[in-house]
Amino acid sequence: MQAVEALSDACARWMRSAHVEEMSIEVQAVGARAGVRSRALRSSGLMRRGGWEDNIVPREVVEPAVKVRIAMARPGGGAWTRGVFTMNKQDYQLISDFDYDHEPVLNPPYTPEDVAQELELFPRDPKATPNWMKQSR
Repeated sequence: MQAVEALSDACARWMRSAHVEEMSIEVQAVGARAGVRSRALRSSGLMRRGGWEDNIVPREVVEPAVKVRIAMARPGGGAWTRGVFTMNKQDYQLISDFDYDHEPVLNPPYTPEDVAQELELFPRDPKATPNWMKQSR
C-alpha cells in the first residue's frame, strides 16, 4: 500500500538523519480530527545523553501516519480510530497495530459532530459500529 510505504520511508529517513534508535507514533482520530503522540529513543554518545524523548518526531513524518488511516478505510467497516506505528534501527521495518473500535482521547474531547463526520467519511455497518459511536449520534 502506497501510504504505508510513504510512512515507512519517511520514518527510516528521519531516524537515520536524527540518529534515532527506535520510534513510535500513536494516532487517535475521529472524523477529520486526529491527535498524535510520538516517542523517539536517541543514541547515547559522547555529546548526547540517550533516552526517550516525547513528541519530537517532525510533522513531515507524522502526517503520513494520519494519511494511512484514510488509505485503509473499508466500506462498511470504517476507518481505524487508533493506530500505532513503530520502527527500530535494527531492520527499519515498520510495525503497525490498528484498532477500529477504540474510543479516541482527544484534546478537546471529540463531539457528536465529530462522530457524525466520521460515519459520513467512513461509513460503518451497524455491527461494525462501536457503542461509543452509536451513543454519540
